[in-house]
Amino acid sequence: MTNKTKSSWQDLPLRIASALVIIPVALFCIVYGGWFYIGLLVIISVAMTVEWANLFKANLFNYRVAIFLIWPLVAYAAALQGMWFPALVITGCFAFIFGSKLWLGSVVIGGAGLSLLWLRFMTFYEMWTVIFIVAVVIASDSFAYIAGKTFGGPKLMPSVSPGKTWSGAVGGLIGAGCVGGGIVWFLCGGLTTAFIGGALFSAVTGIVAQIGDLSESKLKRELGVKDSGKIIPGHGGVLDRFDALLLVSIFVAFISCVLPTGNALDKWGGALLSTKPVGDQQPIFVPLTIFR
Repeated sequence: MTNKTKSSWQDLPLRIASALVIIPVALFCIVYGGWFYIGLLVIISVAMTVEWANLFKANLFNYRVAIFLIWPLVAYAAALQGMWFPALVITGCFAFIFGSKLWLGSVVIGGAGLSLLWLRFMTFYEMWTVIFIVAVVIASDSFAYIAGKTFGGPKLMPSVSPGKTWSGAVGGLIGAGCVGGGIVWFLCGGLTTAFIGGALFSAVTGIVAQIGDLSESKLKRELGVKDSGKIIPGHGGVLDRFDALLLVSIFVAFISCVLPTGNALDKWGGALLSTKPVGDQQPIFVPLTIFR
């Protein structure tokens, strides 16, 4: 093995160690739901808004920036009271008061947080819907990493992310399709059509995940920084770790809202994204058993 090959794998132990800490904690919060899930979402959202503000060298002690750091939480509070449309307005419109650069952060981070709340509390499969998208994103990232390091080859977008290759991109899509298809197959009672539908949708979701990853890489390159932070060994910042999930959660939540009603797509795995009537949601500030 050459020194170049050795160095290309040198961050793998750190990645594995980070995953062994992050995944069990996240899985517990997703499964248990309630305030555990909301608390995790709040912590991650605040951490990402801090990193976003730092990327643009915003003064964290400025009162406008300080409000920006907790702005997504205002939208979450509205959503948890069942006011989804006002929550979207808070995230996408009112955030203009922070300026265009911070506004974009509010839309992406706040929009992803609202999407993850919607998928956990407003879909019939609840925790499984969130587990599905997290598993697809992890599979896409992991298989892309392994395939890229193993096969190498032409670069995907060298001007944006020099380390990413076409072999890694294809490997990521195959991994996302297989893992996502397997989850949908399991949830739908072993239907072959469910695996096919789930695999195809997961592959599309894998493309969205890679777009999210590349978008953050492009932003960092334009700003002249390597990582959004250093809090997660082997990954960098929280934004670096969850960049793909941000766009994926928004994409999947949107699909769940526009899917046709009824059971026409159930045999293809569409039931995973079927949503409850909005009127069925009660405010979060009642006993939390409704969110389990």
